[in-house]
Amino acid sequence: MSIGARYGELFQMSYITRDLDAAMDHCREALGITEFHTTDAEMELMSFGQMRPLKVRAAMANVGRNQFEIIQPVAGAIEIYTDEVDLDAHILNYHHIAIAVRGGIDNWRALLAEVRASGDEFAYLFPTEPGPDDKLCFCYVDTRKRLGHYTEYLWVDEAIKPIPAMPDLDA
Repeated sequence: MSIGARYGELFQMSYITRDLDAAMDHCREALGITEFHTTDAEMELMSFGQMRPLKVRAAMANVGRNQFEIIQPVAGAIEIYTDEVDLDAHILNYHHIAIAVRGGIDNWRALLAEVRASGDEFAYLFPTEPGPDDKLCFCYVDTRKRLGHYTEYLWVDEAIKPIPAMPDLDA
């Protein structure tokens, strides 16, 4: 499958903020998006070829088959969230889209091969090599030179759905 053909599985718009609680309040008041699932996430991931820690706070609102995500970078490999973004200018700052990778883990592996062949860099990759026990895999691909933003790909094992990180794509 070509990278462009994957846009049929686009499901998320993601924004960066300096204050997650204030950003959710803004969304409730200005956009009418009222129900968020929040998480504080800490992990070790590959960031531009180096293993690094990452800590973020995130809120996701699933609206039909789409998702509105807000991320507050906290610590670690947060440069992809903070470089080129003026967090003081707006409470919400557009950052990336996310595309679902459906099917089994072999479809995830095929996506990784496509990205490697494209010449784009992995800004984030988790896990670095998916194993049989992995139930969720994601990567951020640095597509800024071609598209002006990062592109995230997310694979979720069907056995653990539904989860807040993935809306019902068939809704």
